[in-house]
Amino acid sequence: MTIVYTVDAFERENELLVFEVNIPKEKLPELSEIMGWNNRDYQEFSSGLGGFDIKKEQVLAIEKLLNNSFFREDLDFQISGGEI
Repeated sequence: MTIVYTVDAFERENELLVFEVNIPKEKLPELSEIMGWNNRDYQEFSSGLGGFDIKKEQVLAIEKLLNNSFFREDLDFQISGGEI
């Protein structure tokens, strides 16, 4: 089983997925700090369960973590983990 972790960007009006940005598994501990997760949240996310809405400040912190610029004011963002 392979789990992929992504930042997902959606259009606000129609909620269509615009793009995804992969999050390497080795970045999950730092991602957990950005998200303010407790141990249960971390375990569930790293196991590929669920997704989380993320605020602008969190998106900007994740950009720094990933060394990748992708934030846009006109989009909504979530992070998700899932099996492929």
